[in-house]
Amino acid sequence: MSKDRKSVEERLTELSYFNYVDSKDAIEKTFKDYKDDGKIKFPWNGLNRMFSIDAESIYEAGGLASHVKELAKLFSKYGIQLNIGKCIEEFNNDNSIYTKREIIINEKKYNTPNVSDWGSAFNSGFNLANTLLKENNFEGKVYGLFMDETSTLIILNIEQFEYLQNLIPEGSNYRPIDLEKMMKEHEGE
Repeated sequence: MSKDRKSVEERLTELSYFNYVDSKDAIEKTFKDYKDDGKIKFPWNGLNRMFSIDAESIYEAGGLASHVKELAKLFSKYGIQLNIGKCIEEFNNDNSIYTKREIIINEKKYNTPNVSDWGSAFNSGFNLANTLLKENNFEGKVYGLFMDETSTLIILNIEQFEYLQNLIPEGSNYRPIDLEKMMKEHEGE
């Protein structure tokens, strides 16, 4: 695989990676200080593929609605409109768990119950984003990019993901990972 800038930019363009950029500036930022080593940048502004989930914030009261509002801004770039309705949250203080947590989006009810910690809050936000993409027939899903308390996630199709996996060296700070696969592998642990 050739990792020179011209080859990488051409391949990413062929894969429709830059289809949602606000301007050519996002492409330039992708290759800022690029050394033909596969370590591209992921510019937050203008690429229109990334969002974050702050596990603590999404766990807090009102966090689910705030998360969907952020998704709505990004998804509008893809032609997906999210009309957010009522959000109901019932929290059991004795057990420290949401017994009811639902939100109305485009007149459809989405339930994310049993959120009891930051991990389950992250999972509910991640799964909801993927569900909304799938229901709107968007060719792509959410992958991890930088995982921490506040995780950076990226929306890619499978071809884009596989190309970036092969392009970016293992051990790099920013390299897409398949979170669904990772979650399934750790389910039994």
